[in-house]
Amino acid sequence: MNSNLLYIPFKQSRPIDLGHELKEVIAKNYFQPPSAFESDLTFLTNLRNKVTGVSDIVEKTNNRDNEAILLEYYQVINPIQSKFPDDCIEFAWYDTLAYGPRGPFPYRSFKIEKLNVVFQLGSLYSQLAVLELRHTDLGLKKACQYYQLSSGCFEFIANHLNAELEADKNPVILQIPKSFQIETIQCLKFLMLAQAQETIWQKAINNATMKDSVISRLSFQTSEFYAQALVYGNSSDLIKLEWINHMKVKKFHFLAAAHFRSSTVAADAAQYGEQVAHLRAAAVAVDQALKSKKYVNSLVLEDLQGLTDVIKTRLRTAEKDNDLVYLKIVPQQNELKPIVGVSMVKPLQPEQLTSKTSEHQVFEELLPYIIINVAQAMRERQDDYIITRFHQPVQSLNNMFTKFLNERGLPASIDSIQQPENIPDSIIQHSQEILKNGGLQFIEKSFKEIQNLNFECNHLLQECKTRINLDRNEDQMLRDRQGTARWSRASTDEAASELITKTEKMKQYLEQAKNGDGLVHNKYTDIKLILEVYSGGFESLSKYIPNSQYIALPESLSTLINELRDCLSRATTIETERRDFIHNLEIKSRDNNILPKLVEEYNSHRADVYNDQGDFKPNCFEPVYERHLKLFDSDLKYVTETKDSQVNLEHKIDAINNKFIREFNNVKNASQEKRQTKLQILEDGYEKFLQIVVNLKEGSKFYSDFIEKGTNVLRQCEEYLYKRRIESRDLELAINNSFQTVPEDPKELHLPVPVTSENDHDLISPRTSKPGLWNPNSDIKFG
Repeated sequence: MNSNLLYIPFKQSRPIDLGHELKEVIAKNYFQPPSAFESDLTFLTNLRNKVTGVSDIVEKTNNRDNEAILLEYYQVINPIQSKFPDDCIEFAWYDTLAYGPRGPFPYRSFKIEKLNVVFQLGSLYSQLAVLELRHTDLGLKKACQYYQLSSGCFEFIANHLNAELEADKNPVILQIPKSFQIETIQCLKFLMLAQAQETIWQKAINNATMKDSVISRLSFQTSEFYAQALVYGNSSDLIKLEWINHMKVKKFHFLAAAHFRSSTVAADAAQYGEQVAHLRAAAVAVDQALKSKKYVNSLVLEDLQGLTDVIKTRLRTAEKDNDLVYLKIVPQQNELKPIVGVSMVKPLQPEQLTSKTSEHQVFEELLPYIIINVAQAMRERQDDYIITRFHQPVQSLNNMFTKFLNERGLPASIDSIQQPENIPDSIIQHSQEILKNGGLQFIEKSFKEIQNLNFECNHLLQECKTRINLDRNEDQMLRDRQGTARWSRASTDEAASELITKTEKMKQYLEQAKNGDGLVHNKYTDIKLILEVYSGGFESLSKYIPNSQYIALPESLSTLINELRDCLSRATTIETERRDFIHNLEIKSRDNNILPKLVEEYNSHRADVYNDQGDFKPNCFEPVYERHLKLFDSDLKYVTETKDSQVNLEHKIDAINNKFIREFNNVKNASQEKRQTKLQILEDGYEKFLQIVVNLKEGSKFYSDFIEKGTNVLRQCEEYLYKRRIESRDLELAINNSFQTVPEDPKELHLPVPVTSENDHDLISPRTSKPGLWNPNSDIKFG
């Protein structure tokens, strides 16, 4: 296609068996047979392969077929997105904007796949525009329409990317290929808009009755559009030098054309000095254009040379006439009345891009993946429910009972009497439990892991601060360079106030974590020697626990000891019952899947699942979840009952133990006191060991949660920095170039420009050329 205007080449992509890929996803993640959707799967494979088969147009054939294929595929992705997870399929495209195809660039996102289809549409419309015959009014009108559609496609992409940046979620924008960077897309948008405006200009000059003042303003706005495209192009890594030079030539060409027409207007008004000034400005502009003629299309250079010759000839004549006849003062260019451009074009978008309906419906009977996601989320909530309402209360009851017994010296006090030489069974069980948990090695390893996690958390915090400080330094540098008056955007402390608050909370959490680590480590130091005794097994315990002398016990004291032993046996039975209860509860929780209930609710009340906009209602399944949890009402009753049993048992033990202490004080000897003391130390050490194990697990969970949430904050800081840099660039462009905003409707300018009907989009017609220890129930929230 030999033309003085540019078209955008199609991206390239390898064919993939999309139907087969989705079939595997259905088989793996859904509870429906893939064979039920065979026709849809085959249709998608064929359609996607047709999309990859679209190639650059060399003649006006089957163009509408290509447009229909791309639009149909774009619309078909909508129901796929509602039924499947966004990252279930890997796609790959080659970028073709630079010098030859680059890639492939793989990604797993239907969102990006849709953007690639819109990019292809923008490319298609640009090629259709170039193919139109611009020597006829109809050809110019169609070309202009296509260029506006092309510009609208790239505006659609830019708006989507900006919306992803603005939204506080996990955007894929930072991971997509360079062809979707804002600079590149904005360059293509304004390039297509400039070429649409150029077709308007061409039709205007073909109209013998069109006023020079109108043509001047059309020319100036064409130059402005090319200038905007050029600014973004210079910031893009993919806009090649040939296009950069093309846009430079066009920018100055139409600037020269604007001044040339204004010189004619000045001459008609007998303003001969202004006529010369405009012609001089036009001559400067064409000279600037000729400096960038390398690698530029010969047709563009021919147009430029023709304009240059006319301007130079007209300038010599005008200067001579003014010097010899009119003797008017020639103003400087900056003293001339500014030319105000008039835009006759705007980005247009095919209505199919905003429509959520598709002519070809696929997977109508497939369960939406959002239902599976909801089921998984509710499963996680159910697991949390089991932990918070059962595991933790039962564990707390056990810990409270252990503490209760230790405070009363049980069972050490009766073991020292009944077993004056043997190691009590409870002590042996404690030793076995400690060794089973890993003993000293487990605690030392856990402390080391927590130290590493703490280091990673502090590194995350520092990275967040670094991003904010980078913006603060860059903002101050630009503020100093541009001046406070012109640099009107918010400072870093204002713009990043939410992120700064989050980082401060992160710092506070880590300071509290450091204190918690210290307390746990001190507790471990206090019992380290006792743990070494436990870890040494029977021999170590025998050396540590002294024997006591046997004494004859009064019958009343023996009776009290037997009663205490029965109570302790009952306590052991309760602990065993609780262990069995938790085991059975986990089986019950696993066997009662909520997904079938969600599917039944979805099939029965499908209309209630979506709002008026067709979006999924997040809380529509809450009643199902609440009914599902009623399965555990009887289990909640058991927790209350076992708590009451423990309270009653504690009261009974307390009463018996008080009587035992009074009578035992009358018969005990020094050897028994010494043995009881050692046994009590071991019991206390075991209790603290259990506490340390819990504290270490809580600490590890705290840091893991911190890393997860801190990573999200770091991502937000990166997005913030990225967005601020784009904002800085745009603000600098606005300051440096001082682009003028003009109304799109020429009637507001009170100019004699023809206005089209509602069906025409152009005015002339289309054309081209936790403090202390950890609290597992608390959530880390940075803001």
